[in-house]
Amino acid sequence: MSEELSQETISKQKKIELAQSDYAPVVLEILKDCMRNTPLIDKKSQWTTVVNAITLDVQGTLLRDVADYLESIRKGSLHEPKE
Repeated sequence: MSEELSQETISKQKKIELAQSDYAPVVLEILKDCMRNTPLIDKKSQWTTVVNAITLDVQGTLLRDVADYLESIRKGSLHEPKE
């Protein structure tokens, strides 16, 4: 049990270090680089347009979640005890 707690503590410390470092914006840039540049509307197929819209929504949500999570860590959320 104490080993799991120690690993969790180390993991939290690493996340805090990353979120507070100069590398946090770089991580976000890497995520943006990995996202496909998908046009919303496909003139050939309505189905592809629907798929593209869903893909863009999911990618945007993921990117926003990562950004919000890094910001919350930066503000100390991992220092607060879990309920």
